[in-house]
This record gives sequence, structure tokens and C-alpha cells, in this order.
Amino acid sequence: MNIRLAIKASALAALAIGAAIPSFAAAQSAGFAHDMFERADLNNDGRLSRVEFQAARETLFRRLDANNDARLTAAEMRDAGAGLGVRPQRHPGRDQIQRLRAMDRNNDRAVDIHEYRALSADRFVLADQNHDSYISRGELVVFVGAMGLGG
Repeated sequence: MNIRLAIKASALAALAIGAAIPSFAAAQSAGFAHDMFERADLNNDGRLSRVEFQAARETLFRRLDANNDARLTAAEMRDAGAGLGVRPQRHPGRDQIQRLRAMDRNNDRAVDIHEYRALSADRFVLADQNHDSYISRGELVVFVGAMGLGG
């Protein structure tokens, strides 16, 4: 399955499940998206360009890459989840391993910066719902909610 299809399937599944998410989780997800937007909108024009989106994603990658080897492992993804308030696990969970496999294009059990950049480009296209080459605050809120982030 190609990565775009996998991302779209994840987003659609999250949207389908979204109706069952309590309003608190939806509000938490919206707050997370608003915070992300504020940090990423470097020129304060109320929209994210591809460059701003990519810069924000690369900042996140560097934050997650605990050993600074320009690769994200399942353990680093697990530890990042613990930093976001997700209950820490002894070993990477099925969720982290599946996300890693979906992003790991060369099957080396890690996501390098090049794979992450390609994923970021794909996510920009998905988040830009009106295809104007910018992501509005509203588009980011919908995208973050669909991806199941922040809640």
C-alpha cells in the first residue's frame, strides 16, 4: 500500500470514528491544533505555507529524535507519546510500530529525515483541503482531529 493511501485511510478512519469522540477530546484536539498553528505561522499571516508547515514538522522531528541521529525509532516514538501525556509503555506498542512501518519507506525500522520530509509533504496536501497551497487554522483543526492527534 502506498503511503498516500495509508495516510488517507487513516484520516478517513479517524473521521469515521470522530463522531464517537467525546466533546472534551474534540476540544482538546482543537486546542492542540491552535497551539500548533500559532507556533508554525512564522509570518503571522493567518495561514501556513508549505515552507512554514515543513519547518514546524522538522522542528517536531528534531524534538522527537532523542539521540540526534536523524532517525526516529519506535522507542523514540513511544517516549514522545509519554511526553504528550500518553501512558508510558515498557516497549513500543502496536500503534507506534504500525505508524513506524507506514512511514518507513526503506524498511530499516526507523524513519529518517528524508522519509519524514516526504511524509510531511503528503500531509500538507491532505491538510490543504481547498487546494490553495496554504493551510488555514480551520483546515489544521480538521486535519489534526482526523489524524487523532492532541486528544
